[in-house]
Amino acid sequence: MPSLKQCNLFINGREEKPSSENYFIRENPATEKDFAQIAESNKKDVDRAVSAAKISFGAWSKVPATERAKMLLKIADVLAKNQKQLALLNTLETGKPIRESSLVEIGGSIRTLEYYSGMHTQLNGETIPINENQMSMTIKEPVGVVAQIIPWNFPLLLAFWKIAPAIVAGCTIVLKPAELTSCTIYEIAKLCSKAGLPDGVLNIVPGKGEVAGQALVEHPDVDKVAFTGSTSVGKHVMKTASDSVKRVTLELGGKAPCIIFDDADLENAVEACLRGGFFNQGENCTAVTKLMLHKKIYKKFLDLYIKRVKKIKIGDPTKQDTEMGAVISKEHYENVLNYIAKGKSEGAKIATGGSRSRKFKKGYYINPTVLENVDPNATVACEEIFGPVVAVIPFSTEEQAVEIANNTEYGLAGGVWTQDINRALRVAKSIKAGYLWVNTYGGIVPQTPYGGFKQSGIGKELGKEGIENYLETKCINIYTGGSMPRWYKG
Repeated sequence: MPSLKQCNLFINGREEKPSSENYFIRENPATEKDFAQIAESNKKDVDRAVSAAKISFGAWSKVPATERAKMLLKIADVLAKNQKQLALLNTLETGKPIRESSLVEIGGSIRTLEYYSGMHTQLNGETIPINENQMSMTIKEPVGVVAQIIPWNFPLLLAFWKIAPAIVAGCTIVLKPAELTSCTIYEIAKLCSKAGLPDGVLNIVPGKGEVAGQALVEHPDVDKVAFTGSTSVGKHVMKTASDSVKRVTLELGGKAPCIIFDDADLENAVEACLRGGFFNQGENCTAVTKLMLHKKIYKKFLDLYIKRVKKIKIGDPTKQDTEMGAVISKEHYENVLNYIAKGKSEGAKIATGGSRSRKFKKGYYINPTVLENVDPNATVACEEIFGPVVAVIPFSTEEQAVEIANNTEYGLAGGVWTQDINRALRVAKSIKAGYLWVNTYGGIVPQTPYGGFKQSGIGKELGKEGIENYLETKCINIYTGGSMPRWYKG
């Protein structure tokens, strides 16, 4: 039996074993074979990591922003030089196609680092003249030690959405990866150290959320928490952080509507909705899993769409021509199948898919699934499934479409397809979500602010808003006059 890969802690520039000496086994979701041993960090380990980050902050926060920006480019170069092996490792632990790991996870991380290296010029305050004897100035300061808690669906890309702005802002980081996807970011932390990132700036503490994650959010020396994950856990993070009034940003769940009007370019809409629905096995909080079709084009669109869905190539994630791989774990696999069964019990018809792929004896493969004629109030129309399952809902009017689109506790993303620009803008404004596409779908670029409304989160990542999460604004008032005016007359 081949030896398992071991994923330890990375603290203060060094690989360390967990103080408990406990590890858990992570399997490859595409083969169900044991893949790695993941360290279980505990409170003692988190204390050491936070201490290292706090000590490092004193020096790192004083490094000129231009030099911090250069460090991001060095990290981007390291990722590019090791792209092939990092992509393979990411695929082995996530089950996603190697092409997505390489082009989206590694490629997207590189683009994010490059973007934020340029943002060092934006760390500026302003001068505010008050009157002839007084002026005020604001300065931007790094918030301090930040805890970053990363999900399993895009474990590298979403990590660098947080790492890049934090580093260029002058913060130091303690990052807890998801239990299921700890290996690649651990290897990347070691590469960052070799590239010259000072010890203690980036620390990795893998382990269970209720232990390592809890200790990190509770820690008195953590100044800010950036969390991406489920809404239920995000609420817990927010409550815990409130005890010490930590700054918190949350990127949580979603149930993205995509509204196709009767004048839409159907060929392009089908193409975009395929990618929107089944990219990354649907394990995507902006996934088009609430596909809304105008009744006039319902049958025509659905016929085109299902024909294409059936051609999606499910296969070995390590092969370049694979278009859809395995979902992340057995537990999640069963949860997605339960949602499909729930949809059927509530009256939806399975247009295609609906079961595991028979192509493989092992692995958590689910056929891309389309549920048609879904009631707008059905469970599969309102709750996040986070798998390759698309609920198709007919509508008749613009008003009805907006009502159905907003019939969810989430408000992360959505799409509108129409040739009427006035209607496109009108509907986009009416959808209660933070990130919208018109006549396209998918692809979040570093230059644009990303984040949700309602129970999809608080705050923004990416764009200039993303770096503000890691900065504090300080106001300094300066009196330039002669003698102070006398308030007390005695």
